[in-house]
Amino acid sequence: MNVRRDSRSEERLICNRKKNVDVFLLPSGKQFRAVAEMQDGVHHMRISMIVNQPSLRITAIECEMPGVPDPVCSKARNCLQAMIGKRVLPGLARELKNEAHQSCTHLLNLFHEACYNLTLAQSIFGKEELNTLFPNITEEQVFNIFLWFRPELEGSCVRYAANSPFMQKVSAVPMPPGAEKLKAVAQKKPRDRKLAN
Repeated sequence: MNVRRDSRSEERLICNRKKNVDVFLLPSGKQFRAVAEMQDGVHHMRISMIVNQPSLRITAIECEMPGVPDPVCSKARNCLQAMIGKRVLPGLARELKNEAHQSCTHLLNLFHEACYNLTLAQSIFGKEELNTLFPNITEEQVFNIFLWFRPELEGSCVRYAANSPFMQKVSAVPMPPGAEKLKAVAQKKPRDRKLAN
């Protein structure tokens, strides 16, 4: 799709919105803290969320609204409290849409961004740990192990579609010696798994 520009006049910036998400591993090594922030000329919102690792179960959420267009917006500050105790999984943010009239679109969007980046952070952290356990582990082996813990990743995008070249390599790759112990942990029910938090 081509976007036409009027070459006879200069463009004028009308609005700018900045979003940032940082995810930190807490000193215990068993929790992440996600901080998502958004600013534009009208809004300034920030959420901070603590989740257990590796279950991604939400244990705390704080919302700050230093800049809002109307004082009534502050009533939405606690709209994410219902998410405490839930796990960051696909579809979680949709649960909040039923309460849209009592919430803030911008906080809901920040929550979605934080959740998305938490799964990315968990992937990065998981790769680091697997590289320590299994030097020279391949990307396909790493993803195979991830699927043991997060089967919902399969089919979640074009690369992870069952018939994609990458997934064909994942299903054919031999696993590193000792990886079967991780598979045994993944197959336990979450309430039985010590790692589930």
